[in-house]
Amino acid sequence: MNIKTAFFLAYTSLRRGSKGTLLMTILIMTLAYVNLVFIASIFGGIVEAMNKESINNQYSNIVIEPAIDDRYIDNKEAVELIDTIPGVVGSSAHYIDKALISYDEYSDGNDIKSGKWVVKSVDVQDEKKVTEIHDSIIEGSYLDATDRDKIIIGKEISGGHGGGLEHLSLGGISVGDKVDVLFSNNTKRTYTVKGVFSVKSTQVDQMAFVTKKEMESILKVHNLASEVLVKIENTGEEDKYVNEIREIGLQDEDIKTWDELMGFTSSASKSFTMISIILGVIGTIVAGVTIFIIIFVSVVNKRKQIGILKAIGMKEDTIILSFIIQALFYGIVGVILGASIILFILRPLFIANPLDFPVGWVSLKVTFNIIRISNISLLLASLIGGFFPAFRGARESILKSIWG
Repeated sequence: MNIKTAFFLAYTSLRRGSKGTLLMTILIMTLAYVNLVFIASIFGGIVEAMNKESINNQYSNIVIEPAIDDRYIDNKEAVELIDTIPGVVGSSAHYIDKALISYDEYSDGNDIKSGKWVVKSVDVQDEKKVTEIHDSIIEGSYLDATDRDKIIIGKEISGGHGGGLEHLSLGGISVGDKVDVLFSNNTKRTYTVKGVFSVKSTQVDQMAFVTKKEMESILKVHNLASEVLVKIENTGEEDKYVNEIREIGLQDEDIKTWDELMGFTSSASKSFTMISIILGVIGTIVAGVTIFIIIFVSVVNKRKQIGILKAIGMKEDTIILSFIIQALFYGIVGVILGASIILFILRPLFIANPLDFPVGWVSLKVTFNIIRISNISLLLASLIGGFFPAFRGARESILKSIWG
């Protein structure tokens, strides 16, 4: 096999061939590469947005719940030690209750709207270290530590803010309106709506929050917790901190990481990943078929030339290699141009202008692994797509090639 001769034949074929065909083939391969990376990256961005939403507004990184037979976490000393663990950003203890929230728009008892929703308590300063709900107020303001007759509610409870469960809401109440809240122990309080919040989680948007002191007065408890959320500096190291939390004395409590609690969201993430793989495989096959057709047409048009080359003693391997080099050229140029478009145009564009999806703000999650797999996929498709028609053409007899 003469590699230099193979390169020369490939170069001559590309230089003397149709410039329009050359540019169109390069364009197709570039778009195929962009498609491979874009699909994987956008689905990766969706999964990342879902994960961020769960961490930032629902579970934080770690959730500590009472032991199976207990209603509350009562190990106050151990809970207070959580914040002293290096790498822990903060922790926030919640009381949780399922309450009936009612709103009478005209205060005449004839048009009462109500529903049962989760009401949680927050220690305002602790909560701001752990979740981002305080930054998601779309009307009014967040709670203050001294608030006792105020409540903030999610948009799926208030209604009127573009929620997806408008038919189950209170019909569009606003800041300043008063709601009656009947807790599970039959304690009833009237609160003024101080704020309405909206995050990218329907489950969180169906919650309401009051201050810790207010909830303790309702439940007749003190320094206990229905759950404790823990925020750490580096997502992905949760298991390490779970062990450290157990070591400080929370041995019997039920401790879970955010990804263990995602449920449907976790299933959706796996589904997005599977769809991304399927579409990637289809895109790779399309690229391979494109190269196959281009090289096949080239081989058919050069049958006589191939026959003459074989007649003067050129080996079949050299002829096959020349077409493979031509196919790889299309693939390599497609990879270079496609990667440039992704890394220097689309990625910065999506970072500056993320897409507003129901699950969160979605950008392109372009990783080294996605780039590597896409590079290998497109080049492998080019190699295979170029080999088979070249092999078939080069194997024809000399007379059949020359006379057609």
